[in-house]
Amino acid sequence: MSHNRYEIKDGAIFVADVHFNPNRREFLNFLFDIKNSTLEATQLFLMGDIFDFLAGEIEYFKNQNKELIELINELSQTLEIFYFEGNHDYNLATLFPNLKVFKREMQPIIFLWDDKKVALSHGDIFTPFGYNLYTAIIRNHLLLVFLNAIDRDNWLTKKIDFWLRGKNLSHIFNSFEDFAIRRLGVYKNNIDANIFIEGHFHQGRLYEDTELQKLYFNLPSFGVEHSYMMIQKKEFLLACYI
Repeated sequence: MSHNRYEIKDGAIFVADVHFNPNRREFLNFLFDIKNSTLEATQLFLMGDIFDFLAGEIEYFKNQNKELIELINELSQTLEIFYFEGNHDYNLATLFPNLKVFKREMQPIIFLWDDKKVALSHGDIFTPFGYNLYTAIIRNHLLLVFLNAIDRDNWLTKKIDFWLRGKNLSHIFNSFEDFAIRRLGVYKNNIDANIFIEGHFHQGRLYEDTELQKLYFNLPSFGVEHSYMMIQKKEFLLACYI
């Protein structure tokens, strides 16, 4: 976890789990609206899995996502953008030189909001050993360079692309409260914060522990609901883009 302190401003927008691909392109219009001030934002928090897949070493997916990469970089010239790497998008610092990019091992990041500490992450943290090992392997720079080198005629990346496009992104939990209590339990044992915000699980719901005075918010999947979160007048608000 990083101990740097950043500030969340009124008017900040949080987007998670867009899973952008050639069949799911609505996020481009969303960012164009921010660019044209049709949608106002003081900050933009990209909370992971913005792309269905993107890694700095893999040419196929860099080319496929070129338009969105360029638009995010253009916005970053005038807008403060934070990017929390997810399990579908990582090793991104070279692609987004003007963004504050947070790798998985740095997360959660503590931000200050009003008089509260807010812990932000994509959400695939505090996980079992097997998952941690898997994530370390798939993020390995030398392995990704090797896979890119042997990907002649994109035989491998096209298979990955085809599989990802058919993946179901919608999975609502039967008991969000039980899930949120478990997540809060994990966080409170590791992180000193008042509010915990993460994506990854695609729930778009809020849970408040009044006894502990802790707030847990799992962001919606923009790729499923075209929904996002904003902060206005010191309140968390969910909004739907389409």
